Amino acid sequence: MVKLITQLKYSALFFIALLLFTIVNPYTGGDILAFLVLAFFLLYKLFGDYALLVFLIIRPTIDYWRDYVVLSEDEFRFNVNAGISIILLAWSILFFIKNHEYWKQIPARRIWLVFLAWVAITYTYTFDKSSTVTEVLKAANLFALFGVTFVMRFKYPTKFNRYFRKTLLIGALPPLALAIYQYFTHSGLMIDGVANRLYGTFAHPNILATFALLLFIFSFDTFFKNKERWLFQPFNAWFKNQQDLYFLAFLFLAAIITLTYTRIAWIAFIFFLVAYGIIKATKLTLSILAILVVLYASFFPINHWLTSSFNINLQENAVIARLTTRNREADSIAWRRDVANKVSPLFRDRPLLGYGYGSFATVWDINKGIQNIWDNTSEAHNDYLKVAFEAGIIGLLLYLAIFAALLYREIQYGKNHKWPNTIFILSILVYLILSLSDNMLHHTPVIWSLWAIWGYWSAEHA
Repeated sequence: MVKLITQLKYSALFFIALLLFTIVNPYTGGDILAFLVLAFFLLYKLFGDYALLVFLIIRPTIDYWRDYVVLSEDEFRFNVNAGISIILLAWSILFFIKNHEYWKQIPARRIWLVFLAWVAITYTYTFDKSSTVTEVLKAANLFALFGVTFVMRFKYPTKFNRYFRKTLLIGALPPLALAIYQYFTHSGLMIDGVANRLYGTFAHPNILATFALLLFIFSFDTFFKNKERWLFQPFNAWFKNQQDLYFLAFLFLAAIITLTYTRIAWIAFIFFLVAYGIIKATKLTLSILAILVVLYASFFPINHWLTSSFNINLQENAVIARLTTRNREADSIAWRRDVANKVSPLFRDRPLLGYGYGSFATVWDINKGIQNIWDNTSEAHNDYLKVAFEAGIIGLLLYLAIFAALLYREIQYGKNHKWPNTIFILSILVYLILSLSDNMLHHTPVIWSLWAIWGYWSAEHA
């Protein structure tokens, strides 16, 4: 009791000191930094190990304020999200020290640490020091989330299991609720000639699409593996059984993915369903797939006949147009290929070491020709191209080795235990597909949840 009173006394003194600092200090950025320090202190004191859940709940929502700069010094600029990332990293270091006995059990930790060390070394020659610090911090956060969730699943097998699932649900509510509002008020974004693309609390519809896809895969796994259906337990009283609620959730998330009009997310979504279907119901899945292929192949002559005979153009529907239209405005494949081709000569100048982790946008902005001046984005839209360009072939091989280590571990486990981890393996393949055509390493709200889920699943299969 005396120890608790002493701790509270010191906590009160610390809080008063920070409060005085915010009153005296004339800079808003300094006030926010003080608040972040206080937030770290309170998280560590009040929640202990379970502070992880707080991070996962707030991260999707605070992305809405990503453009608010907390601190700017020379070329270094840190926004609110960067502040939360620093708090997470500091907290996770204390967590690993406190729970050091679990450290050696974390899968792929060695290759993760080697990758982090390599991208940190690129700071010595990077073309953009601020971006390198930010991106290395992001990568360290991913390992922290993976490792902490893995340890928590071991340390608190029953309690954490229940809380973790509820955390993902609560954290998903604000972006999904805002997406619904955007749909009904037609306040989504106009991108690539498509109006009202939903984006929730995120910077781009692609992030909401991959976030909804992640939730779909996780709830899909929960539905087929857990009889108690923990994910939607708070809503039990509203439905006769959990199966009805899961069916509605699957339809809702599929609709969100569709209404973002993000084709790479559509491809990954179809890949997941087809791959899982072939594994569990091969004949039925192949039959449905064959029907869909025939329908797609016959669409163009049918639509031509409808247009010429009845003046009915099916491509006036935005979803159908997004699936079938191939032109410069609607088709970003040609644009991605053009960027890759023009970046290749730059890559060949520094193939082993790269230009510094996080420096792609800076280097491309400096070197892109007059034909690409109109392009207001300087991202690679391909994580493999990005990592190779920034960290060289060495960095790319280390990055791919992380996924290879996870896949090898899960395949070995699946072979020996009748494949209870099929969805985990498919989720890794889905991510690798998404990384071919999107900036997944920039989709921080998505990959925070994703690596936490992978840590959770890895502990289940240990």
